[in-house]
Order: sequence, then C-alpha cells, then structure tokens
Amino acid sequence: MTLSPATQDPFTVPGDPVPTVVYRHLRESFSARVSSLDQSQLATMVPQCPEWTVADVLAHVVGINADFLAGRLVGIGSDDWTAAQVRERAGRSIAVVLAEWLDLAEQVDRVTADDPFTGVRLTADLVTHHLDVLAALGRRQDTDTAAVRTGLLRYGPFFCERARDAGLPTVRIVAGHQRWQSHDGHPSVVLTGSAFELLRAFSGRRSAAQVRAMDWSGDPEPYLAVVTPYGLPEVDVEG
Repeated sequence: MTLSPATQDPFTVPGDPVPTVVYRHLRESFSARVSSLDQSQLATMVPQCPEWTVADVLAHVVGINADFLAGRLVGIGSDDWTAAQVRERAGRSIAVVLAEWLDLAEQVDRVTADDPFTGVRLTADLVTHHLDVLAALGRRQDTDTAAVRTGLLRYGPFFCERARDAGLPTVRIVAGHQRWQSHDGHPSVVLTGSAFELLRAFSGRRSAAQVRAMDWSGDPEPYLAVVTPYGLPEVDVEG
C-alpha cells in the first residue's frame, strides 16, 4: 500500500495537531455536548449504531478507552466486544460515565502520545460516533476538521488494504492532500472526495447508491464489497 506523498508521518495530517491532541479536543467537545443533553435527547436512537441510544454511544466510546488500557482486545471491534462496553455501563448516570472518561484521560493521552497509531484508531472511532450522534440529534456538523482528517488516516489505508487483499485492481484515494493507493504504480481507478464523505463511506455511513454516486474515475462496482468492513446500509444516510 502506498502512503500519502504529502507526509512522511502516516499518523499526522500536515498542518493538523498530532493524534493525541486531536483526540483530546474531540473528547472535550463530545463530553460537553453530551453533558448538555436532557434525558429524552440521551434516549434518542442513533440509526447508524446497533440499536444504541446517545447514552449507549457514550458508554461505547468510554468503554473503548477502558478496554485499550486494560488490554481487553480479544474480539476487538466485534459486536460482542462493543456490546459488553455498553452493557457494563447500563444504568449508570451520564455524569458517572463522563467522570470515568475523565479519570482515564491522562493515561489515554500518555498512551496515544507514545503510540500515534492508537491515537488515530481512537480518533477514527470517536469522530465517527460523534458525527452519528450529531446526525441523530439533527445538529449541525463540522465537516472540515482535524478530527475528520485524522479519522481518515485510519479508514483510507484500511480501505486500500481490503481492496488489495481482495485482489482488486489498483485504486487510489484522493482527499485534498491526503491520498493513498492499494498498490504501487498507475491506478486503474481513482476515488476522489472530501475527507468527510470518504470517512463516512469507509465507516459504513453511506449506502451503496451513495457510494456509486461518488467521484470515481472508473467502475466502482467491484469495490463496493470492500468499501467498509461493517457493511453498507440499505438506505441513504444523511449526515
């Protein structure tokens, strides 16, 4: 897989803060937003998550921190792994769950400073769910942010890996200065888009029809099966 020629550091977008800083700012923003919600808003279902409410999404993102620090990584990313995070915090108040996140913050920041890839992975998950929550609540979303671009540092190469492993012709991803491709050499297909739209597609937040309608230089059909590891939703997604 070819990394972006715009940077020698695969875990930091040129001009943006390092991942640990991006994650810290996003954690603060997400915490402030959730703490301002009333009970009915916290009970809002988040369509792009597995029957989760806004409160459940918070439990998940906090649980990821706790599991990473404890080394509980067996089944990472699976439904069982994430469901356990939500189940463990069921019945706790939002204030208690937010306090847990704050208690973990210093250690998480230390780990992500030492291991930027973990910072990218945590940011990719958190920005995806932050956008999910904003969409569920009908709130305005900032589409051009360091968190979105950092999240794409995970999902862009991840897509290229899946395309390569599936034996598909070389595909190049272009999002401004961010770009990757699945193999060396001239690409057969180029997918161009904003970091926001590519992040949402690669994280399973765009339907097959929406992905087909993106800016492809060639036939997108062979790539639909590997666009996301989570499966494409059947209906179009807003936000």
